[in-house]
Amino acid sequence: MPSEAPQLPDAPDAELSSEQSIPTRLLDAALEAATLHGISKLSMGEVAGRAGLSRQTLYRYFPSKDALVSAVVSAETSQLIEKVVAAALPFEDPQESLEAGLLAALRVTRDHPLLDRLIRTEPEALLPLITTEGSPVMTQVRSIVEMILAERTPDVATDPVALRRFADVVTRLVVSYAVSAPDDPPEVVAHFLSMFLVHGTTASSKG
Repeated sequence: MPSEAPQLPDAPDAELSSEQSIPTRLLDAALEAATLHGISKLSMGEVAGRAGLSRQTLYRYFPSKDALVSAVVSAETSQLIEKVVAAALPFEDPQESLEAGLLAALRVTRDHPLLDRLIRTEPEALLPLITTEGSPVMTQVRSIVEMILAERTPDVATDPVALRRFADVVTRLVVSYAVSAPDDPPEVVAHFLSMFLVHGTTASSKG
């Protein structure tokens, strides 16, 4: 009976740049690998190699593939939120602020290489990550929508239940449009949604 091939030891970790932490290197490498191969074929060994780190180091920070994928999604969502906040906060008018934030979100999601790949090739892997209640995407996006609404729509902000419900509607719309982008340009979609949502909210708060 032939003996098994010996397992080669991991290569030592490459020298760490002072400008980039180990988790950041691993997340960047995972994003690159997932964009190329998808989530189902994502290899922990390839991620470690792309990051110039050993598999032991990778597993020390991310003990499983699921944990790594979840961290990538969370990190990418945080970057999306930063862009949405930067776009929305300069506007005092509720509709203008919401429209700017929606436009930023629609543009970022349309241009995101991993999201585009997963929508085309692995929707079954993508949807639980971004549409499930309690997922990093739903939780993070809803919280930032609540913050923007609380600052820009005082009538709604006085009612915590209405604020939560409205933020949930906006969050689900953003996620839905990210997964299935309409034919209309992002500018048109953002304008229509903001007008519909703000006027609808104003009307309901006065009813």
